[in-house]
Amino acid sequence: MRVLYLTNNFPYPLTSGYLRHYFLIKELSRWHEVTLLSLAKPHFRDEHARALEPFAEAVMAFPAPAQPSRWHKGARRLLALVRPRPEVLKMRAVVGRLAAEKQYDVVVSGKYTFPAVEPLLRRGVPLVADMCDATSARIRRTAQYAPWLKRPFLALEYLHVRQIERQLMRVADHSIFISCRDREDVLGADTRARTTIVPNGVDLAYWQRSAPRLGYRTIVFTGAMGYRPNTDAALYLIQEILPAVERQIPDVRLLIVGKEPPPALRQAGQRPNVTVTGFVEDVRPYLEQATVFAAPLRFGAGMQNKVLEAMAMEVPVVASPLAADGLRTEEGHVPPLQVAADTGGFVEALVRTLQEREANPEPDREARRFVERHFVWEESGAKLDRVLRLVCQRARQPLASTAQGVAG
Repeated sequence: MRVLYLTNNFPYPLTSGYLRHYFLIKELSRWHEVTLLSLAKPHFRDEHARALEPFAEAVMAFPAPAQPSRWHKGARRLLALVRPRPEVLKMRAVVGRLAAEKQYDVVVSGKYTFPAVEPLLRRGVPLVADMCDATSARIRRTAQYAPWLKRPFLALEYLHVRQIERQLMRVADHSIFISCRDREDVLGADTRARTTIVPNGVDLAYWQRSAPRLGYRTIVFTGAMGYRPNTDAALYLIQEILPAVERQIPDVRLLIVGKEPPPALRQAGQRPNVTVTGFVEDVRPYLEQATVFAAPLRFGAGMQNKVLEAMAMEVPVVASPLAADGLRTEEGHVPPLQVAADTGGFVEALVRTLQEREANPEPDREARRFVERHFVWEESGAKLDRVLRLVCQRARQPLASTAQGVAG
């Protein structure tokens, strides 16, 4: 089939939050002809596009303009609430041109690229909506921890995104979600919608440990630290959880690993026993130093790749209910990790794990097996392939029925 695949951000480098699309496109390319159109950050480079070229017939990026100040960035976000961004309009023009030149069998689009698919919808091309995570739920949870001055804007953003989610669910022939929890956040108890869970996977050949033992008295948290839920979780670890752990294990270490930590996080990282690394080329050596991985996320949505990667590296995990629930499978399997609902719960679980693993530093084999059974890119790609084939089959059925009626 010919698949037009639209993404909200460019799916490379793989340190970005959009690695999902890189691996799904890679899998789809085994069976289909894929054209990728992607919005991109201002720092997009041509070599990023070249990384996708082996898997796509064509790759086109639509970078956002550089924002010279935080004020300009905020103004741009406000304008996006009332009209599509200029790069989305450029994408829609290109989609119109492609629709006139080629016959696409199906289009895959997320929430923010949805305005660009209109030329194909007018031609009757079926739409598969990659809802991915429940963006509206993430914004709603974020508002609970945001400063009062930011809450009115978050309320407007929530209403805007919720409207897009509802419209996309109405128009789409089928929708895919990253987790059961995100589908429930968007749909509630509505089971009539045509949906499928297509989870993220883990590159198991890459994310595997070489060290035979866990690290010594070391807590690790990884992720893109410029992402607000991760920033909050890291500060929560440093300022509230770690001091209580130190009272029982004074020489414990905390490693906060990930790109773009904001000034407040860098400042918090100046205290003893804490390291805030910023960007690193390879996260695996830090996970191999870990005795335990902590994921105290208080708000957010979607699936926590960082937790999957730690589990694939056989590191014991203590996670908040929010982080753990994103890994619940459609079949009802729950991840083999410890869940802590508050500061006291995190302190207790972390101290217990640090003490137990000091006596027995064996890696967590069960965590690795859980990832191997449920979060493999090949299976997620096969799920998406089945969805695309089903949608195209449904789209052809009315035509077949009409032809039979004329013949009769």
